[in-house]
Amino acid sequence: MIQGKKAGFFWLLILFTFLALGSPVRAQGLLLPQNDDPAALANGALAILGFSVVPNETASTMNVDAGGGDVRFNASQLGGAFTVSDGFPLYLEGFIGVARYDPRFVFSNGARTTVVAPKWTSVAGTVGVGWDFPITDQIVFRPIANFSLGHIESDLSLAGRFLASETGVELEFLENGRLNAVGYGGAAMLDYELYREAYEVDVELRYTHIRLQSIAGTSEAAKGTADAITLGMWSRLRVPTGYEAFSGPIRAVGELAASSFLGDQKAIMKTPWLGQIGAGIEFDTSTVCWHPVYRTRLMLRYLIGDNLSGYSFGLAMSF
Repeated sequence: MIQGKKAGFFWLLILFTFLALGSPVRAQGLLLPQNDDPAALANGALAILGFSVVPNETASTMNVDAGGGDVRFNASQLGGAFTVSDGFPLYLEGFIGVARYDPRFVFSNGARTTVVAPKWTSVAGTVGVGWDFPITDQIVFRPIANFSLGHIESDLSLAGRFLASETGVELEFLENGRLNAVGYGGAAMLDYELYREAYEVDVELRYTHIRLQSIAGTSEAAKGTADAITLGMWSRLRVPTGYEAFSGPIRAVGELAASSFLGDQKAIMKTPWLGQIGAGIEFDTSTVCWHPVYRTRLMLRYLIGDNLSGYSFGLAMSF
């Protein structure tokens, strides 16, 4: 992410998608759901989109396995943010991401077990406008107004037809559904920066609340609202290694982040929190890259939560 007047672009993050609606009919010989009820998962389509629209300081490319293997997804988010200047502390941010979501439904009638894995693709974007209010030389309070747009669509209608014929579950959203949503809300952030020759420290504490509402073009089964609410802490430490590359110093980078899901996301992802620890290296690339790009950073992160684990890879550039 960027601190102060720096703008950082990152790959990753933290986007997702979801699916499926209906009510299971229990009849003799039908395959019945053994893990999550697909109808319950369908009701969370907007909540899943909530993960994508909340700006993430560790935006990167992520692979996650949650719920004992019943929830699998990979996602990438690209984002940047910056404060215009000390004299005009207007803060701007923008994030966009795509995700491939692969939930797994297990059905059984006692004699036969079948796994159905529909696939969904989502894209979402969020912009934010804020203002920096200095508290001390190192601490800034930053209120932010956010606006989001998102879209989810299925590319596999066979799974919906299978569930309808074999389980008695009518899933309009899974078979031919699409979801368009608009989001509005805001965030409050405390930003701490301490830069010294021997080390650099960045810490951010952010509370974000974005209300999502389905709009025109949404399948009838997927219409609704959801609240994406996240309280997150992100920190980064940079330390020179004593080595050089590209005519500049190489820095070791450590990151620690944690997020608490206070809205509808926690019920869908089976975890009320997510922790990340990361390590990487950073190069001064001002002499070899396009002029505004003066630092490039490579990061590898491990993610953990209740019944959830994963990893992410991030590429960031500072301007």
